[in-house]
Amino acid sequence: MDINIILTYGVLLLSVISTWTKFKLFNKIPIWLLFLTISFVLAITFKRASYLSLIYTLIFGFSVYYNYQQKNILLFFLVLALSIPLFFHLPIIDFNNYKYLHNISLTSHSSPYNLYFNLDKTLIGIFIIAFGFEYKKIEVLPILKLFVINLLLMVVIFFILAIVLGYSKFEPKLPSFSPVWILTNLFFTCIAEEALFRKLIQQKIYDSLTGRFAIITSILVASVTFGLVHFKGGISYMILASLAGVFYGYIYYKTKRIESSILLHFTFNLTHFLFFTYPALK
Repeated sequence: MDINIILTYGVLLLSVISTWTKFKLFNKIPIWLLFLTISFVLAITFKRASYLSLIYTLIFGFSVYYNYQQKNILLFFLVLALSIPLFFHLPIIDFNNYKYLHNISLTSHSSPYNLYFNLDKTLIGIFIIAFGFEYKKIEVLPILKLFVINLLLMVVIFFILAIVLGYSKFEPKLPSFSPVWILTNLFFTCIAEEALFRKLIQQKIYDSLTGRFAIITSILVASVTFGLVHFKGGISYMILASLAGVFYGYIYYKTKRIESSILLHFTFNLTHFLFFTYPALK
């Protein structure tokens, strides 16, 4: 792997991690913003992004910031609209994500798999987490208990369904690129998806509704939307993703912490990656 890739995405990784810190350079500049700026300079220098990408990112970042400052419904929909090109890696915003793996098969029964380092999608997680983050004490034991229960239920339910639907089967493995997959899936995928679907969409719907159906409605709408955006995986994958979203949404609601849904999402993905056909059967 070239040094330009390591530098660009390594600093981006530091930006994601530091969204959970209070540290500011000269008591003014958030450290996550400093790392993100350096990553973007490197990305433009090494042609992983352009000045158009930078302008789009600035517009998106300001939109997220003012959405959390003013809590205006129009700003919420603007953030959603601006998230679409980032989430789906649309070429119109001129990002050039690095392809680490190209059409490999992890097992003899698995469909071809590509692994990208996504700068565009990662921006969603960085801005939503950073601008919407609330510093409060973590209740470790209750969260851990909910996490274990939900993960066990998911593993049993989903992989029975996956086998019935012909989507996956038990195929344990430990690919040589596992450490890279872990870093990219956690920091560039799960954090971005949970920030968008749970912290932004589910939370906004819940805050906007009243009555006993607010919880169910917010979780279901966010979960179904989460399933629909995985349309490239086919009907079976959309169904499984929607059901997974219910678990992620439930643990987010119960704990009021995005970290819990990120952890559940990532651990479930890791279970799929290590023990079952990945990404799916041919």
